[in-house]
Amino acid sequence: MCIGGKSVRIDTINIEGMMCGHCQANVEKAIAAINGVSKVEVDLSGKKATITFDPETANLDSIKKAVTDAGYKII
Repeated sequence: MCIGGKSVRIDTINIEGMMCGHCQANVEKAIAAINGVSKVEVDLSGKKATITFDPETANLDSIKKAVTDAGYKII
């Protein structure tokens, strides 16, 4: 997908262990800190995160690692 002439990828990952708004904020912060991530939407009730990122700069493995390093589990 291209947005504004730039290639982007949008992926959704399922996350286990988020219980509150603080958890949601932790996951958002961890993912947003990755170079190349342009947008993060964490759905606490749905236990998932939708991430928009530049596939030339970031990748899904680094995003998943950031979530697990923050203390949450990818399912």
